Amino acid sequence: MKPSRDNFLPLRHLAAAMVIYGHAYALTRHPAGDVDLVQRFMPGFYAGSLAVFFFFAISGYLVTLSLLRQPSILRYARNRVVRIWPAYIACILFCAFVLGLAWTTLSPSAYLHDKATWHFIAGNAIPKSFVWTLPGVFSANPYPNIVNGSLWSLGVEVRWYLWLGILAALTLVRRRMAFTMVAMAWIAWCAWQWWHGAADARDVRALGCIFLGGGLCAVWRERLAITHVGMAALIVLAALVHDSRWFGPIAGIAALYFCLWVAYRLPALRWPRVIDWSYGLFLYGFPVEQCIAAWKPEIAPLAMLPLALIAAAIMAAASWQFIERPLLDRFKGKSSITDAPLPAV
Repeated sequence: MKPSRDNFLPLRHLAAAMVIYGHAYALTRHPAGDVDLVQRFMPGFYAGSLAVFFFFAISGYLVTLSLLRQPSILRYARNRVVRIWPAYIACILFCAFVLGLAWTTLSPSAYLHDKATWHFIAGNAIPKSFVWTLPGVFSANPYPNIVNGSLWSLGVEVRWYLWLGILAALTLVRRRMAFTMVAMAWIAWCAWQWWHGAADARDVRALGCIFLGGGLCAVWRERLAITHVGMAALIVLAALVHDSRWFGPIAGIAALYFCLWVAYRLPALRWPRVIDWSYGLFLYGFPVEQCIAAWKPEIAPLAMLPLALIAAAIMAAASWQFIERPLLDRFKGKSSITDAPLPAV
């Protein structure tokens, strides 16, 4: 694959919108059979979980590619911190001091003096393990108490950035066969666990396999064939195993292939190369939807969706304009978005 232009930016925005779409069903009251389109046709998935597969496939591929092009570990660590942490901590502070004060059932004074408010900030300072609740916030929602449930996948991804950095420090990423052996060993272990029915809490093993699969695609990119026939074959294969336990692994492989197919084989969209709201959409989508659910508890999922997309887009635009892009410009010399540190999601 030797593209001069790709569709990764619009694909990331599509994935972020899919997370909001999927959560519109999870965070509202609706009839039991009313599910999103992905859940209707893909057993074991919903729109949000499929979108997270897309995010991990894209990140695994692009972050590994950036390490191959610029192998400096210090630069890699700096880029990951700059891209992830400032916008993330701004979201945490927004949830605590704007959203929390607006929706808590406590008085402002009681809320600000409650230890749980400050525990939310301190416990979420590093995107690794998370504190999910604020005192008196969203307690009567259809999906009660959780302020920003999307963050769990960011914690998983940060761990994989760390592991990839360790592999790079050991010079394994630039040694194609060595990286392949390490990645395949992890994937084989995960396959063994899956075959024997071991639980995969929050798809942590599956997401690791997809992230490493993206990395393998990066190191073997010159020999990797991404074709319309290949994409069609994976869709047919997924349909054939639709009702079996093989559907999950095949769907994961298809999700990875789909990302590369959309990026490199479909016509490149005229997406503004200096705008990337995808991380902000991911960060603010869930809390925005919880606000809407608190405001209108009986709102239907498809009625919530446009409101949530608009509100999250406003927050994402502000995050990009005032936090993310200025930092990228500062550390990358006013570079284009394609050269900037890659999105966290």
